[in-house]
Order: sequence, then C-alpha cells, then structure tokens
Amino acid sequence: MKTTDDSDQQETHEGLDPLEPADLDITRISRPRDFDSKARRTATLVVMNGPEIGHDFPLRRKEVVIGRGVGADILIRHREVSRRHAKIEILRFGNDELYRLTDLGSTNQVLVNGEQVLTHVLADGDKIHLGEVVLEFGLQDAIDSKFHAEVQNRIRYDDLTGLLTYGSFQTALVWELERHSEGAGCAVVMMDLDDFKQLNDTYGHLAGSAVLEEIGQLLADNVRHFDVVARYGGEEFVAYLPETDEQEAMVAVERIRRLIEEHVFEHQAREIQLTISMGVSHFPDDGRELESLVQVADERLYCAKREGKNRVIGPGRDY
Repeated sequence: MKTTDDSDQQETHEGLDPLEPADLDITRISRPRDFDSKARRTATLVVMNGPEIGHDFPLRRKEVVIGRGVGADILIRHREVSRRHAKIEILRFGNDELYRLTDLGSTNQVLVNGEQVLTHVLADGDKIHLGEVVLEFGLQDAIDSKFHAEVQNRIRYDDLTGLLTYGSFQTALVWELERHSEGAGCAVVMMDLDDFKQLNDTYGHLAGSAVLEEIGQLLADNVRHFDVVARYGGEEFVAYLPETDEQEAMVAVERIRRLIEEHVFEHQAREIQLTISMGVSHFPDDGRELESLVQVADERLYCAKREGKNRVIGPGRDY
C-alpha cells in the first residue's frame, strides 16, 4: 500500500500559485443581518382563491376561527364559507408547535390537499379548501414575510391610488367568473373621470395626482368588503361586484357617481370638483369571460361620455 509522505504532498501542490495577501481581500464572507437559522418562523394562511385573494393572516393566537360570520378571527366573505367554518389550534409540546385544523360542522366541509378532513395537523404548504376558497398554510421566516409584503406592495397595488393593479384585478375576476353558477350575478364597472386633462391644465399635475389618490380612497371606502376595485390606467378605474344582480349593481354604481360629484377635493387651499362617467356590464348576459365583460362595460362608458358625461349606462338602465 502506498503511503503519502512530505515529498508526495510537495509534488501534489507544484504548479499552483500561492495566494497573495491581496487576494484574500477580494471576497469577504458575511452573514446577512436578516438571516437567523434559529429564528422562529411564523405560521401564516395565504388566500390563494377567494375575494381576499393575496391576503395573508399570521396565526399568533392559541385558537383562530375561520368563517364569514362577524365573530370570526379570519373573516372570509364568501357564500360557500360557513359563519364558523373551521378553526386552527396551536398545540405546544416543549419547544415544538403543531397546528391542528378542525371542521366546525361546516356546510361545504373542509378539504386539505383535495381530501376531506374532520381534523388534521397542518404541514408547510398544505392547501385548505373551504368550499371554493383556498388557503395555503405556510411557515414564514423574516425573509419570507418581507418578500410577500414587498410583492404585494409592488405588484398587487397601484402606488398612487392604493388600489389593485389591473393585472391583479384580472386574476381575481377570472377566478370569480369560473366559480359562478348559471344564475349567479356579477357586475363589471368601467369608470373614467370627466375632463381630467382640463383639471391638470388648470390646477397642475400635482393637483391631479392628489385627486387620483383621493379617488382611490373614496372608491375603496365605499364598496363592500368583497367587491374588488383597481386602477385601469391614467384616470380610469375598473371594479367587479360579485353576488349582485343588474338592479343592485346600478343602484350601487349610481351611489358612487353621486358621491364623487358631490365631493370637494382640496389641494393647496383650492377646492376642486369633478364628475365621473361609468359603464356597467353583467355576467352572464353580457358575456362569460373577462375580455367580453370589460369590453361591453367600456363601450357603455364611452356611450356615457358621448351622451353628456357624469352618468351611468348599464344593462337597460341609464341614470
């Protein structure tokens, strides 16, 4: 058997350039400040499908009830979710924690990864189905939490108005249309501020931006929790109103039109008033896909513009 002596080691290293002191300074190894392999991870539910799509709910209490009732800890406003649909309990065993999911006698049952369960200990990545609503259970560290927050801020929401981006709106509406039954109602609303260019020319672009920001807040504050509003682009906005028939949609949209007409915007001690034109389409009579519903609503919006602005035109109704 051959042994390795000092001469063999010397031969092995012949031809290799020794590291100079300057080379040692080229690459420095450091530990990221935000990374701690022993740091506690936060259990979180993320809404994958449903009116609150994209929202995440940290599980910090010993027991959390999920449902559409007012007393639920995690409120999911969806007709297929029971008032008290399910609960998650945190069970502690020494330094370990388990998250136990229990069906609270729901109408549409609880499924985990496609299988019905009455009780189930959750694992990272499990998909929880409450009717058509899907929640993902995950264990997030500080980096995960920052990533999800940054994604929501940069991608899902418009920087100026705080409303959803149109891309996120499309994702939510496509899912909404897929879940609808034949008799269910869903209205799509296209909105455009009247004479906005004139406002910018008169008061300046800073005033225009301030008005758009306030419009975003007005829209968000004056729709139902499960309605979805987005900035379409420029001074245009788009919304969909689930669980709404044609008449209910027209009443709701007309209320928003009046609200904006009567609202006084203030910028640098100057009062600004403006109006909005709106077009409404309705599933399924005006279409069954996102593109057709948005197109019909857009055509009715521009009809409202041509007929004098500051009005709503929808399925058979003109205010």
